[in-house]
Amino acid sequence: MIVAVLNTKGGVGKTTTALNLAVGRAIQGRDVLAVDADRQGSLIAALGNREGVQAVATAHYADGQILRQQVALAKTRYEDIIIDAGGRDNSALRAAMLLADVVLIPFQPRSFDVWALDDMAALLAEMRAVQDVHALAFLAMADARGRDNDEAAESVPDGMQYLDAAVGRRKSIADAAGIGRSVLEDGKDEKAVFEVRRLIKAVFR
Repeated sequence: MIVAVLNTKGGVGKTTTALNLAVGRAIQGRDVLAVDADRQGSLIAALGNREGVQAVATAHYADGQILRQQVALAKTRYEDIIIDAGGRDNSALRAAMLLADVVLIPFQPRSFDVWALDDMAALLAEMRAVQDVHALAFLAMADARGRDNDEAAESVPDGMQYLDAAVGRRKSIADAAGIGRSVLEDGKDEKAVFEVRRLIKAVFR
């Protein structure tokens, strides 16, 4: 299965989400390739920090044409491919969108993030002139309490399905990602582990 973690807005948790999906599926015994389609290379740099734990195969293709070619080859080798594209509308993001079985769109419960979903909806509509694209939006870095989560979920535009598998704004998740780990690997933060497992299950159901 190919999952592309995409949003034209930066800072919404794309790389952390992609890392947790890739590592989480590898822990489950799947043969996984994590593809960094962002010129900044944050995902490949983070996964390069993994030492003494299960390795995850990585690749870096920031050009859309190369991404299409290489992922087309890789999907015959890997059971799951997780693509992390940068926070802008470019050739790599568009290529990832068309390659994916599922486009996963993380967003925060903030006005700017919700407004940015309209840009993604417009881009999805454009890509659907070429082929069908299945898109799921979920709350990343959700608030612990308050109405903002519910209001953000209710504002998800047509063209994408809201995925009820929010992941909270948790220091444990950010700290683990900084060293290329998933929060699943130490299991100390039970709430974070539950949320990440729930997200993986929802995406790969």
